[in-house]
Amino acid sequence: MGMNRLAVLVLMGCFAAPALADNPACQRKSAEIERQMEDAREAGNSNRIRGLEKALSQVKENCTDTALIADKKKDIVDQQKGIDEILEEIQKKQSEGRIDKTRKLERKLQRERDELEVLKGELRDIES
Repeated sequence: MGMNRLAVLVLMGCFAAPALADNPACQRKSAEIERQMEDAREAGNSNRIRGLEKALSQVKENCTDTALIADKKKDIVDQQKGIDEILEEIQKKQSEGRIDKTRKLERKLQRERDELEVLKGELRDIES
């Protein structure tokens, strides 16, 4: 990374710090992006670095804990809707006697339920 680009990122961080100070979940999100940037630097992945720089800039400019919480709650609702649809499909396949499809859907259901638990954990982390 060139010195000019590094200087710009440092200056952006200085101006964004007060806004992030009032949003601890956004601070954590920003720190995670910075950690991923370091990993990408170590791996020499310049495309990933550019994408993460853009993401970090957007977080510093626009992130609020309230918005993060709302987005995560929406993700949870969407995930639950997907689970409900799978449950309906399982009932349908059971009534048709399609045991093979039922088993496949039950495995998918478990993956979706696991993902729902991950999302709920992320929400708890954001809210804490």
